[in-house]
Amino acid sequence: MRQTFRQKNEQGIAYSVFPFGSARQMFLVGEPAEHAIKQADPPEQVKNLLENVKSVCEEQGFSKNTAGMCSIFLANIAMRELVRQRICEICPHILGAVTFIPQAPVSGASIALELWTMHGNETHFFVEDKSEEHNKPDDFGDRPLGQSSVAEFDDMRWFFGGRASPETSAAIGAYARSQVAFRCLDDLMADEGFQLGQLIRTWIYQGHLVLAEGDTQRYKELNRARTDFFEDIPFLDYFLPEDHTQSVYPASTGIGADDFDVVISAIALDTTRDDVIAVPLENPNQTSAFDYGTEYSPQSPKFSRAMAVAVEDTCLIFVSGTASITNSESRHPEDPAKQTEQTLDNIADLISGNNLARHGIEGFACGLENLESVRVYVKRRSDLELIREVCERRLPAIPTIYTIADVCREELLVEIEGIAVTKLKPEQLAH
Repeated sequence: MRQTFRQKNEQGIAYSVFPFGSARQMFLVGEPAEHAIKQADPPEQVKNLLENVKSVCEEQGFSKNTAGMCSIFLANIAMRELVRQRICEICPHILGAVTFIPQAPVSGASIALELWTMHGNETHFFVEDKSEEHNKPDDFGDRPLGQSSVAEFDDMRWFFGGRASPETSAAIGAYARSQVAFRCLDDLMADEGFQLGQLIRTWIYQGHLVLAEGDTQRYKELNRARTDFFEDIPFLDYFLPEDHTQSVYPASTGIGADDFDVVISAIALDTTRDDVIAVPLENPNQTSAFDYGTEYSPQSPKFSRAMAVAVEDTCLIFVSGTASITNSESRHPEDPAKQTEQTLDNIADLISGNNLARHGIEGFACGLENLESVRVYVKRRSDLELIREVCERRLPAIPTIYTIADVCREELLVEIEGIAVTKLKPEQLAH
């Protein structure tokens, strides 16, 4: 049975819970309670938020037999170790694979988080922290750092990877450090029996995204690293419809961060079932990012606009970072409200039932109202209220996090991503 509290309660938490096969899943976003933001210092804000998240998870049955991933947004990345310690003290078995992201919540809070978690009584869920295996003072290799969390149910295995980072690597520069971060992710996946070709969604947080680096740009170097690392990987061969002919890459967000380094989180899927479909979605009104011209990046960004995963009567849609772009051109320069409208129009077209059917996934209706969790990345704090007004009007009562982050082109002022969930139409269920 679906349960939802999609508007933030007085504790600063919004969430949605619904069945997913024999398991249940919950999407949750949260910040410290308003009084804590106004009155408490950062350590107390962290404690307030984690205690409130723990309370909701226990109330909804997500404190045991759970696996998933949690993105924690920090106004000051130096708080990371404090937050890790508080997680161990307050809710050590609830958040799954955790990634710390140096992006400031727009509310003025020191911390915000987004959680996607799964629960099942007859399932296998676990979390491993690889960073704890490599804390010798003389260990300075390109080692895997991060966490992995795996959910096994209904003959499916879901991998959640967090904090894949080259923190101890001697590599210098956006290209080299991005390559090491991808290798860390590969190691995390391999340790759990997954391959890179099973990736369905990645997040890449790149510090100072559009800063010049040599005679190029850090985002362009990230794209070059991703292109080289993904070369010759047959993504999702097992899951695709037989007549699928388009290029296949995971859904992804590549977004700016306040740190100067790179960190990656990811989701992958493995199954022996022949009724699970995973297919990348492209927007008919946009040029596929992997087909962009060299004026945007010498190596085009290798990601799909979204990834749809259909399992029995449920379709999950992982929407990549989306901006005010049609064809391949940026639209509405210097108008944050119109850019937000265009971005949401792009997402609506991307996840629509017609577009799903066009990609071989039949029988689902989907719109903006099916979004269960949304992130809004705002480039300039001065544009926040204009952007928020559009989002709250078009995404009413949908759990949303707003953070300050750079976007991949100078003229783009906002980027939006999310996860949508939809069910088969009633007439399809009858069959």
